[in-house]
Amino acid sequence: MTAPRRGRRVEESHRLALASFRLGGIFLIVAVGWGAWTLWRGGSWWGPLHSFLVGTVVLAISGASQMFTITWSAAPAPARVVTAGQRWGSALGAALVLIGVSKGIVPVVVAGAILVIGSLTTLAVSLVATVRRSLLRRFDLSARFYLVAVAAGAVGVLLGGMLGSGMVVGSYQEIRTVHMHLNLVGFIGMVIVGTLPTLLPTLAHHKAVSGREAVAGLWLALAAVVTMAAGLVGGDVYVGAGSTIGAVALFAVLSGVVFRLGRRGLVGRLAYLQVVSGSVWLGAWALADGARLMSGADSVPFSGLTIAAVVAGIAQILVGSLAYLIPVLAGPGPKLPRNFEKTHRRPWIPMTAANLSGGLLLLGWVTPALLLVGVWALDIGLRVLGLEWRGEA
Repeated sequence: MTAPRRGRRVEESHRLALASFRLGGIFLIVAVGWGAWTLWRGGSWWGPLHSFLVGTVVLAISGASQMFTITWSAAPAPARVVTAGQRWGSALGAALVLIGVSKGIVPVVVAGAILVIGSLTTLAVSLVATVRRSLLRRFDLSARFYLVAVAAGAVGVLLGGMLGSGMVVGSYQEIRTVHMHLNLVGFIGMVIVGTLPTLLPTLAHHKAVSGREAVAGLWLALAAVVTMAAGLVGGDVYVGAGSTIGAVALFAVLSGVVFRLGRRGLVGRLAYLQVVSGSVWLGAWALADGARLMSGADSVPFSGLTIAAVVAGIAQILVGSLAYLIPVLAGPGPKLPRNFEKTHRRPWIPMTAANLSGGLLLLGWVTPALLLVGVWALDIGLRVLGLEWRGEA
């Protein structure tokens, strides 16, 4: 590939990722505002959590997975009409789900779920097409993780649409449990597992590292998704077993990468520490919740443990990743080191806010935990606003 073509490929991958992150940021603002309103006036945490997960996280995964696949596979970017359609379909679908469930309008919920499922399907097709056009095979394993994850996410969204519209056949509680775990462990979790062997070394300015545990992790990921889905007929014990298998996959790949990098991983500073810390939180939740479900305990959708996994786990991984990715997307040249310094300085603020809020949520101290999350969100906003972007002097 010639240098100009490579330049256009990388630039296009950055463009589509940044567009997805910007849309996801809107849902993050909605989630924080909605959460503040819920904390003040009371009500269900369904809205803030789903604004963050269905809006922010799904869009972040869409943008990042395509950028990573294009970049690390050295493949051409998909057509802009495809990536734009996928991105806006996801955003519109998430918005319709939030509106439809909040207002009790069934057709709007159904339309939103269909759009999100269509967006995930388009993402899967786009990733496969990108990998097939690649001259390098180094990212094939991660792409397979993504496909397993997207399949889990599509089924999870389908079940969520059924729950939100009231079109439930069978046990509402069992469907809700499968829905939650397919999305948190199967979709989000397995995207994270598939990205760790390349993302963590990249954060540490090191070449990709992986071993046999990554291949084993893929088979474990597939087994986890199938086992959790079997909970629709076998009950919560299958969901718990699948969640446990997913946790094993996460810890196996994470420990393999961290062990190989050793102290060199600390070169990644805040971004590296937050991704590792968040992965531990998410894996610990998957293990603990899996054990609880296999013991016969009832599923609790918005327990302190689950919210801690979302805040200290998923959110911390997302923020850690963006601490590296956003400076890269903001522009090259002399801006890059200055932007890195801005997103990585004063690491004790985000590390304390993320992990202490998780601990407080475990103890059931929701109000102080969410106040810390507010401090964390403000810190993130100030860091982003202080960045230098392309075209600035």
